[in-house]
Amino acid sequence: MKKILAPVITFLLLTTTQFLYAQKPKPPIMGWSSWNHFRVNIDEKMIREQADALISSGMYDAGYRFINIDDGYFGGRDANGKLLINKSKFPSGMKALADYIHGKGLKAGIYTDAGMNTCGSIWDKDSLGVGSGIYGHWANDCKLFFKDWGYNFLKVDWCGGEKQHLDEATEYLKIIDTVRSIDPDIVFNVCRWKFPGEWAVKKADSWRISGDIRETFKSILGIIDLNAGLYRYSSAGHYNDMDMLQVGQGMSYDEDKSHFSMWCMLNSPLLAGNDLRNMTKETIEILTNKDVIALNQDKGFAQARRISKDGDIEVWVKQLGNGDQKAVAILNRGEDINTYNLDLAKLGLDSRYKMRDLWLHKEIGKLDDNKSFTIPKHGIVVLRLYQAK
Repeated sequence: MKKILAPVITFLLLTTTQFLYAQKPKPPIMGWSSWNHFRVNIDEKMIREQADALISSGMYDAGYRFINIDDGYFGGRDANGKLLINKSKFPSGMKALADYIHGKGLKAGIYTDAGMNTCGSIWDKDSLGVGSGIYGHWANDCKLFFKDWGYNFLKVDWCGGEKQHLDEATEYLKIIDTVRSIDPDIVFNVCRWKFPGEWAVKKADSWRISGDIRETFKSILGIIDLNAGLYRYSSAGHYNDMDMLQVGQGMSYDEDKSHFSMWCMLNSPLLAGNDLRNMTKETIEILTNKDVIALNQDKGFAQARRISKDGDIEVWVKQLGNGDQKAVAILNRGEDINTYNLDLAKLGLDSRYKMRDLWLHKEIGKLDDNKSFTIPKHGIVVLRLYQAK
């Protein structure tokens, strides 16, 4: 009987675990982060205004939920090692700020470094970040962040860890286990600036795959290329993080559209990095394009794959979870306008699909070899393919 029961119990445990996991799929998070635009020059008034603007701009209605406070809030540590905050910048305290964010129906994110010192202390000369990293203070800092202050997201950087020559997996897994013991629903981001290794892919909610993003199309293309072969590590609730968005930070309209589209196609977290208080209509239009956002939040959780490269034109295909549907992105990396003619056989597609253009927001007919697209310099066409009834 024991020989029969053992495999039965194992089967039940496995199927139960799989069932429970399937009940709680997590799409990539959407929100805003302070680093790209403000670096360490942050304060509570500005953070509150970003939360207000996220609501008033229509971004909340489009699905954005997180307000993430990055480096720059630290005030060093006291004689007992307790983490302090910069009271001149955050006079009301970090709990009051989280409460304000939560009061807007949003979630609040916080930052630390796996080492002793923060990135801001090293690169932005923020002396109060010296000794403010989580190294040696895992339990107390996590209790502070999540039990006392009530934050919902943690980004863990690596500047201090790198300077100390720490072992990545050892340090990050120690922090992750501490966070999960407090609240398994905390969203955890490994900010190692390259794919960290397979140890992270089922432990963290997301992991950075590149150095810091810049507000240039060259930077955008470089990050896309780094992620092209990492699709096999992406799964429901665990994503390749291509860094915070640079939409509205100085690139052209077409470059911003391409940038945003590819972050959605490749299932990166969508964290706006601009000043939400001063957005153009074009920037709001891009960040709130629900047709394109739906690809990022799709319940199939599949990362797009590059299936064709012809000169400056690339075609990426993403399998969607809603029946037999796909998303197709046609990206022009070149410096000139390009015309692209569909070749269904080359793309592994067939004519049973109809097409919706997700930037024109309209149906554009049946998929066939006669269809061509004129794509501007650094521009993109994004299509949703669905079966004709």
